[in-house]
Amino acid sequence: MPDEQADPPEPVYRSGVAARLAGIPVETLRVWERRYRVVGPRLSRRGHRLYSAADVSRLALIRQLVDLGSSIGTVAGLPLAALRDIRSAAAAASHGGLAGSAASLRPVRVAVVGETLMERVARDGAPSSRLEIVATCAAQGAADALRGVSADVLAIELPTLQPEAAATVDALLHAVGARHAVVEYRFARSAVAGALRDHRGHDVVRAPLGVDELERLCRDAIAPGAIHAPPGSSPLPFDAVPERRFDDQALARVARALTTLYCECPHHVVELLLSLGTFERYSAECANRSPADAVLHRYLQRIAGSARALFEDALVRVARAEGLALPVDTGTPGPTA
Repeated sequence: MPDEQADPPEPVYRSGVAARLAGIPVETLRVWERRYRVVGPRLSRRGHRLYSAADVSRLALIRQLVDLGSSIGTVAGLPLAALRDIRSAAAAASHGGLAGSAASLRPVRVAVVGETLMERVARDGAPSSRLEIVATCAAQGAADALRGVSADVLAIELPTLQPEAAATVDALLHAVGARHAVVEYRFARSAVAGALRDHRGHDVVRAPLGVDELERLCRDAIAPGAIHAPPGSSPLPFDAVPERRFDDQALARVARALTTLYCECPHHVVELLLSLGTFERYSAECANRSPADAVLHRYLQRIAGSARALFEDALVRVARAEGLALPVDTGTPGPTA
């Protein structure tokens, strides 16, 4: 988090946040600093190491080069222009490899929304050929301006993150057919930022967002294994999925009442509800176990809860068709139509 008592005009980040944004473990950051002096963070009044957006961009670029096979000792002290040249050369050389590798290096199509962000991209330019800016527009009227645009990632500048930010991002993602957003902000409610980051799986970054960092986030967003909602799926709401209408004891009573039925559908629905409820609880427990797994397991928890709510509606409908009396709902009922 930025140090509020010693902040310069531009945002600064503590080591843990800087490492996460750069895509490296914080232990690696400490080793790189101690042995190779890759960046020169300043110290706050309290002795915390503070990293600028430029520091984070440099760290992200060096990480990319190391991932491509460069030795950290050979690139740590190079100026930014030289680092970019090496990356461009490595990317060009990779195009001659396997078709899968070449495909993974195709430019990421990015739609940029927000006047300050689009001016920064226009001024600094894409650091390599790996970003293709397919559209830029102001936030006002963005839905109309992006009509007909197809993008892999939406990069959007929202000066403040208010509760309606989710609906704004969802609408623009739908407009360009993208599944992932990089959201730049200056001030935010923690609940809104957390919902965009943890529930939606988007990247939420304090301004200013450097072009190098934007490229890294966009590349990571479309990398194999990236976590986000499936294309065409309805966005999950910020509020919790409906509470359980039937607990395990109630479902067990229903299962016992099904023994005289010839049709197996009610029995199968009950079994699915028991399994979904168990998996929903399991995912909730995993979401609290490791920050690295939090986004995935919160997403799975909400998917399981949504599926469970649908099958609860199905149980009500099947029970009506079979003339079964169900236990009183133990939670908040959803629609049964």
